[in-house]
Amino acid sequence: MRDRIKQKWRPRLSFVVLAVLGIVLILPFAGLFLFSFFANQLVQQTEESLLGQASVLSASFAALYDEADFLAEPVFPSLNLANDTILPPRADARPATQPIGPRYLQIAAVLSRVSSNAQQQTLVGYRMLDINGTVFAGSAEIGQSLAHVPEVATALSGKVTTVARVRLRDQPTPGIYALSRGTRVRVFVAMPVYVGDQVIGAVYLSRTPTHIFRFLSGERLNLIKALGFVVLAAGLIGFVFWRFITGPIHRLIAQTREIGATGNPNVAALTRFGTREIASLGQSFQTMAAELKNRQDAVNTFTAHVTHELKSPLTALRGAAELMQDAGMDKTQRVRFLDNILADTARMEALLGKMRDLARAEQPLPSGTCKLQDLQQVFDRFDGLEIRVETPDHSLPVHCENLQIMVMHLLENAVEHGATQVVLQGKDKFLEITDNGTGISAGNAKNIFTPFFTTRRDTGGTGMGLSIVASMLQTMGGEISLVKVKVGTCFRLEFLS
Repeated sequence: MRDRIKQKWRPRLSFVVLAVLGIVLILPFAGLFLFSFFANQLVQQTEESLLGQASVLSASFAALYDEADFLAEPVFPSLNLANDTILPPRADARPATQPIGPRYLQIAAVLSRVSSNAQQQTLVGYRMLDINGTVFAGSAEIGQSLAHVPEVATALSGKVTTVARVRLRDQPTPGIYALSRGTRVRVFVAMPVYVGDQVIGAVYLSRTPTHIFRFLSGERLNLIKALGFVVLAAGLIGFVFWRFITGPIHRLIAQTREIGATGNPNVAALTRFGTREIASLGQSFQTMAAELKNRQDAVNTFTAHVTHELKSPLTALRGAAELMQDAGMDKTQRVRFLDNILADTARMEALLGKMRDLARAEQPLPSGTCKLQDLQQVFDRFDGLEIRVETPDHSLPVHCENLQIMVMHLLENAVEHGATQVVLQGKDKFLEITDNGTGISAGNAKNIFTPFFTTRRDTGGTGMGLSIVASMLQTMGGEISLVKVKVGTCFRLEFLS
């Protein structure tokens, strides 16, 4: 069995605890792989901001161009880095193929000043395009054409367009940026400008979103605090596991090994068990070890007593048999030796019968209830003994068969000690049996429940009757005790309900 257990791999408890602590520590770092949602939110925030600014600039553009009201439907963010394709970097501007109209040149200064002032705060790239796609105002590329850019062409056709393009960086990209797509894009918004129903140009804005690592860099102090809290929490969890689970179990294992090596169930008694369950387990193990030790001691004592008790009659039988082999033995001597053989045989049979009763008494006994009046068949066996039952209707929490065996042994013990009267009285869970025999001396009182202890060995006493009763009660959780009385002997039997 032990080899089969070793063949199958099972993790140690310490390994399980370390694995749990490792998971706790890894969780904050595993969150780095879940940034896509937050990164997408940052991109949509940038898109929403650009759409808002584009609406304001488009309205200003239209008002300056023809003092017209700019009417447009609301536009909501739509970019999704998880689903949408990130386009290549925007193509460079090209030389304009047509001159900028005079009306655009008249309003260019105002729009350029607004764009330059706003760019210092928003970091947005502003381009105001005429109907031909030429930049006539803004923060860069003035006088050049962007008509070939797809989103610009779409806006000049009358449709708002937002796209995400690969961002060109002047410096090498840190390797950690590969964990989030939001670090590699720039958002572009192209919005047409209407005067009445006619498109007169477009507003083209772009900005790099605030990516997750920039956000984390700004919150690094709070992140350090959070990491410290996680490490502290993991340490506390590890301490709790060690203090209340791992440590007590290892101490319990060491205790079991020491008990197995020494055979003493009281060695290295644990004072700290951790949890109630482990304390209960430890207590159960100590109780089991003590019971096994008591059983082992009982078996050793029982074996020694049986050997001693059977040795005398066996020796006598052998001696008688050897003497009877003498052909010169007369009839009287032969009869006397035969009587001795029969007496020794009867004693051995009595001993073996008592041993069977003692072994049976230590086995689990059936439960039930029994009234004292149900013991009449036991009383009938003792013709010369006056038995008086004070409470015949009293019920005791014990099976009738078991109670009959115990009462029979106690009545036999009373008769063997010269009793002529016995009184039985039940109360609650107790039964008292009092006789008027010779009684028990103070010196013998402490040994009367010990197997094979008897003061009547010469007259056939086995010294096992009271030990059988004590064993049966102990198996049921009860006990027997000797009550002091002026005359005779009184035993009190307590039963477990």
